[in-house]
Amino acid sequence: MLIVRALEDIPERNIKEGDEFGLFLVDAHHHMGKEKDHKNTPSGAYDFYASLWFEMQKMTKQLIEDDKLLFEPVQVVGSNLASRVFKSRDSWKRSDHGWLVDRTIIFPYTDDYSAPRNEKEASFVVSNDKISAWSTRAPHSTRLIGFARVDPKDELRSKGLAVRELERSVLDLGLRGLKLHPLAQLFVDTIEDATTKDIVKRAGELHIPVIFDTRNISTVVKIRNLVESMRYDPDCGPAMNGLHVILAHCGMSPGDRQLYEALKDPVIYAETSTLHDRDVPVLFESSIDRLNQLDFKWSEKILFGTDFSFLSVQAADVILYLLSREFAGTLADVQRVLGGNALSIIKSPFSTTKGQSSTPVEFVCTDKEGSSQFKLEDALISLINKEEWDLCSLDPMISPKGTWPEPAPLSKGGFNGIYPESYVLSLRSRKSQKEIHVWIRRNLGDLLLCSVLNSHGKICLDTTEFASQKINPVLLRTLTDYSSTLVSNNEMTAKILSHIS
Repeated sequence: MLIVRALEDIPERNIKEGDEFGLFLVDAHHHMGKEKDHKNTPSGAYDFYASLWFEMQKMTKQLIEDDKLLFEPVQVVGSNLASRVFKSRDSWKRSDHGWLVDRTIIFPYTDDYSAPRNEKEASFVVSNDKISAWSTRAPHSTRLIGFARVDPKDELRSKGLAVRELERSVLDLGLRGLKLHPLAQLFVDTIEDATTKDIVKRAGELHIPVIFDTRNISTVVKIRNLVESMRYDPDCGPAMNGLHVILAHCGMSPGDRQLYEALKDPVIYAETSTLHDRDVPVLFESSIDRLNQLDFKWSEKILFGTDFSFLSVQAADVILYLLSREFAGTLADVQRVLGGNALSIIKSPFSTTKGQSSTPVEFVCTDKEGSSQFKLEDALISLINKEEWDLCSLDPMISPKGTWPEPAPLSKGGFNGIYPESYVLSLRSRKSQKEIHVWIRRNLGDLLLCSVLNSHGKICLDTTEFASQKINPVLLRTLTDYSSTLVSNNEMTAKILSHIS
């Protein structure tokens, strides 16, 4: 998490000089694997973020001398529970750094593993397996969110081949989004064709976002046309309900009106990687000017990304611009761009279709000092270290889309739209067909609630948006029936562990 300090009073925002705020960052564009001279692993990602923070510190000194910053980036701090997971094993401790970015969306390069091994196999099978291995096991599963890649041209070899690989990646591996690269896979001219449409349709049905590489505005126009054709296709109704399309690199055209015509579509978003120098203010000034009068807020349409390892320190330009006097938005806009929008788009917790069905349970106790939650967390970390269970993801609860607040100063709790003490742990047994969600949240009155749930099916947690009207009503009714209030808060850990095992 990035900590920033106000350099002067801002009365209209009720901010005083010296107030510090925490910003949760999500990198929405990050490659892993190996492609020619490019190679990246989780440790490479964390090293990069450490280097990016060092570069930001150097740039900050000059910007402050030139009186260009409104907020000074002063430090980075690790997520409490995620950092404790990294510290729980000696071999993991060396990766407990680079906390400028809290979560990273990773997907394969067009890498050395992407070619199919035989005629019947889809492209990217091995690549997707590697992304899954990195992003669904501790400790990296606390920081990485895996996306799949497929090649629409596989459909020419065998009908449904690319779609089946997408389904395998999501339903069996638990990957949570899709990257499509029209230039690398040579389907720029067929973006609007049935082969690509079938893949994007299936992604929408699976409720996962699709990020398209866009190197020019003509690609953006084709993607917009594809989405429009789906909107008016009766067969795509269910898909449109779950579809989110992200335009990587903003078509490298941050001032083009056609980009903003695309962003007016309710399911289309832009991502900032490759933009630097004067491109950055052009993007944000144009967004405020062209998107401000719509039903949604302009800052809900832009995601921060780095495109590492193809690009590196350019991302600092985006972060520092958002903290500058030149930026016309608020800290709420900054938090949405730097992390909130990505979390809102990927709001479904990790799950596959492998887990066995079981009856949910819930336990409630009063936990004024937080000691019961800390003890439970330590017990769950120990359970993961015994290697009987994989920690597949750690997903914080978030504010519902459209309700992200203005961040509060750290001196007043520091709430920024993300609930650090309320989250979903996704656990998968190595010994049995068991996959569960451990849903922990703190409510008013110092109440600690912990539920053990199925990871899929009719009675499951299908969103991390923290509002009762967003949660599956069948799940809420079931938890009411199977909820127990504990007399002693020391019982919580024993009760939860007994239901997990």
